[in-house]
Amino acid sequence: MSFDRFPGFWVLLARGLTRRCPWCADRRAYFTGWFARQDRCRRCRHPYRRGDDAFELGATTANIILTFLAVLVAILVAVLVTLPDIPTVPVVIIVSAVAILGPVVWYPISFTLWQAVDLFMRAPDADELAGRIDGEL
Repeated sequence: MSFDRFPGFWVLLARGLTRRCPWCADRRAYFTGWFARQDRCRRCRHPYRRGDDAFELGATTANIILTFLAVLVAILVAVLVTLPDIPTVPVVIIVSAVAILGPVVWYPISFTLWQAVDLFMRAPDADELAGRIDGEL
């Protein structure tokens, strides 16, 4: 798949946060289920790895950041809703649930989000735009 104009940062970011392929914006992208992932986008065939064996490290980092943000938002909301007498035990239970469920919820989103960030940081070359990765077609 080729692009006349490569998407900008905010477009890539929006596509990544909505589990879409950052290249073609296809909703099905790299996932066949919540945890079942394939190596290439089902529409444009773009590989999610881009020749980097440590791609999962970036996706894991994105997952951790998203989970920490969700925990911080949960703490902020819980404290603001219950001011001035903050019930500690319910707040801890709610925040703990967010911390435990966060990585599960963010799992597929972290991969497409990291793909978008990676595409922005390392612009695709002519071979990638033509669909050839590491000598593949």
